Amino acid sequence: MGVITVANVLQTAEDFESKLEDYYRQIAEHSTREGVKLLASYMGRHRRRLAEALDRLEPEVRSSIDAFPIRYEPLAPDSALFSDIELPTDAPASEILDIAVEVDDSLINLYRQVLKLELDQEVRDLFESLVHAEERDAIELKKIKAMDYF
Repeated sequence: MGVITVANVLQTAEDFESKLEDYYRQIAEHSTREGVKLLASYMGRHRRRLAEALDRLEPEVRSSIDAFPIRYEPLAPDSALFSDIELPTDAPASEILDIAVEVDDSLINLYRQVLKLELDQEVRDLFESLVHAEERDAIELKKIKAMDYF
């Protein structure tokens, strides 16, 4: 495999988040449980962490990060995750939350693969912040599940 750039990795993650938004939207549209609809709708609207993190960067910093070369392509999260999971329309919120934690773990794995490489500090800072955001999200999802709120 040839050299790719951070922009390639970020695009992979962004595509994954976009598919995740669509997945939650479909759950919200088809579920028969109001709590699940509410949860899925909320989760779909709040999955744009990567875009938000990148929007906070100065344009010249973003360009520098995007162009940074990566010597091997990290294993991307498997988009088949969404097509392989068949949820009945009356699935409980706990199943949705389990899937969400699995998805967060997939993104954490992608970002940690990049962090194993030799990186400029700006690139390292970005990926560390993405790992921390996904880890915080996974913890919150587990708390929501434990409270059995939905």
